[in-house]
Amino acid sequence: MKFLAVDDSSTMRKIVSLALKGAGHEVTEAEHGKDALAKLEGTSFDCIVLDINMPEMNGLEFLTARKFKPAVAKIPVIVLTTQDETSMRDQAMELGANAFLGKPFQKEDLLASVKKLLGV
Repeated sequence: MKFLAVDDSSTMRKIVSLALKGAGHEVTEAEHGKDALAKLEGTSFDCIVLDINMPEMNGLEFLTARKFKPAVAKIPVIVLTTQDETSMRDQAMELGANAFLGKPFQKEDLLASVKKLLGV
């Protein structure tokens, strides 16, 4: 499966990438929401792993923007953020996120969310 890992921290993108690649998936990385939208143009992804706090376009802005792009709006999103309070979780889920994990996270939790969403 093909994933897009969106996080302004290069270290966090690498951690997510290593976890997903270790499970046999392909991963493309994006630094923020605008970068992610650009990488989604003309490329097919099976799932997006998205941070909330990012420059240029944060995760909530990305979730809002993707609603207006039919091909992108259908891609499942796992939010992975340090802002794991209930209000942020509710807001992300209302905007179309499919799963929500707090940082720091365990690789097993990420892979369990992937399996639940995608069946892999």
